[in-house]
Amino acid sequence: MSQVRIRVQDKAKAGDVVNVRALVTHPMENMQTRDGKVVEKNYNFIHKVEASYNGKTVFEAETTQAVSQNPFFSFPVKVNAPGKIRVIFHDTEGKTYTGEADIKF
Repeated sequence: MSQVRIRVQDKAKAGDVVNVRALVTHPMENMQTRDGKVVEKNYNFIHKVEASYNGKTVFEAETTQAVSQNPFFSFPVKVNAPGKIRVIFHDTEGKTYTGEADIKF
């Protein structure tokens, strides 16, 4: 079972830039080759990351299977009010893994 962990600073004030750090526990299946050719298969890896702050999208990324196991992402968010950071990881099997953290003033 995958787990999402998010870290933000304890307190902020309006106009601050907060560094959001998010990690998902996921095996990130690597591409396999046999006789120099890629083994055709639907590999399971995180392919998209989305983040929102108080419901507004603040970060999006698309990845490939070259990302390591248990991928970690860090990004800045300028905050203007207390609220929630929500990060959603999507894998190639259609599963989503969500984590949330509160921005406190």
